[in-house]
Amino acid sequence: MVECALDREATRRGLGRYRRQAVRGTGAGAALVGLGLVFVLLPVDASWASDVAAGLGTTGLIVLGIALSALRSAGRMRRALAAGPWSAHTAVAVVRGGMVPPSIVLGDRAGGRAWPLTMAATKQRYERVLPGPDGVLWWCGDPDRGGVIAPPGGEELIWARAVRGHHTRNRTVGLAAAEGLFDRPAPVQPRGSRIGFPEGEGEGDSGTGARTEAGTRARAETQDLHPLTYAVLAAAARRQALHGTGRARREADVRAVPWWRVRSLRHVAGLPRLLVSPVPVVTGLLMLGRAQDYPAVVAYAVIAFGVGLFLHAGRRFLTSGRATARLLARSSQAPGPVPKRYTLLFDPVGGAPVLVLFPHGGGPEDLPEAVLRLYAPGTLKNPRKGLPSASSGPVELRGRPDGTDRGEPVVVPWIEGRPVWPAGPYEELRPGDPAAREYLERLAPPQEASGVPAP
Repeated sequence: MVECALDREATRRGLGRYRRQAVRGTGAGAALVGLGLVFVLLPVDASWASDVAAGLGTTGLIVLGIALSALRSAGRMRRALAAGPWSAHTAVAVVRGGMVPPSIVLGDRAGGRAWPLTMAATKQRYERVLPGPDGVLWWCGDPDRGGVIAPPGGEELIWARAVRGHHTRNRTVGLAAAEGLFDRPAPVQPRGSRIGFPEGEGEGDSGTGARTEAGTRARAETQDLHPLTYAVLAAAARRQALHGTGRARREADVRAVPWWRVRSLRHVAGLPRLLVSPVPVVTGLLMLGRAQDYPAVVAYAVIAFGVGLFLHAGRRFLTSGRATARLLARSSQAPGPVPKRYTLLFDPVGGAPVLVLFPHGGGPEDLPEAVLRLYAPGTLKNPRKGLPSASSGPVELRGRPDGTDRGEPVVVPWIEGRPVWPAGPYEELRPGDPAAREYLERLAPPQEASGVPAP
């Protein structure tokens, strides 16, 4: 019996988190609307009370509308995820311009089909499910009536529906084909999943034909997955590498100066955010000085926002940021470096860099020993700037095995003669652990290929 997508723990976790956020949003919207009514009923004959009531009411109605829509989407997603399994597809995002979310085109190279979908989500959410460097997304649902899109792993969920209009659909599929949708290796299907779309779907106005039973059987045989060796993950790292991102600006050597003089460690500690957080307070005070141009309530709101931002940034810096930066600086200078090999992969949700570590001096068939999540050292526009230029190669690990209160080892990798700061502990991988296998497949979605050349 084929499992349904909701049987996967990560999917249940993602759906539960999405629904809780929608419930909290509903409560927040209702509270703002109620607070606006309170200001309307206040026995105060002042224009500022009307302004506050209007602002709270309008904001509350907007938040309430978005949250109720999210609750409706959560119900749709639950029904779709409970009705069928996940399937993996090659995917291309087609940008249509303006404020319109990109269309996602899911493809099946073996069947020669494609289906253009529109995401029903805010910009902050749909950006988390855009196809990663491997161009693979999971799907569960009926392309005619709608379904759920997720990055490999099935945890970050987005409701999607078919692109409307014959001409728009064909144009979107054509743009995706020009981006190489049908030239990419077909992804290996999640365990226990059916292959591709339901029978009869994907035909008609997408103009891409039907899937053959022979192709289905051939792809179903790939469910017995190959070991995730150094050769396999190094090939995935080469696919994911973006050339021309550039090295980060030169900075002080952590071995020769205090941590606060190392620019990247200042960002790890959150010091720049703390220094910038008073700007809204200053802006609000300037607005108060020009009361004839700005309502006082707006100025006070800006000041309150700035104070909250400053308190949040200060608390993070004092409770964790400063201590983390100091610990990383000490760990990066620990004696006895341990040589390893690495492959540099990227989490499809958010694009965070991850080192997968292998034994030093081994061969292409070695299995991974550990993973280490990294801080993205670049800018908002180019977060990869400053990462190692090679997608795989040698690395030296320096660290403190007793570095945290929980006993988690704090390990700093040195690559190309400089430290790369970790965003989490050194996590060993146990051979045969299904959770470890699932995480590695999320980082590097397996592809149907006869073999992977050794790097």
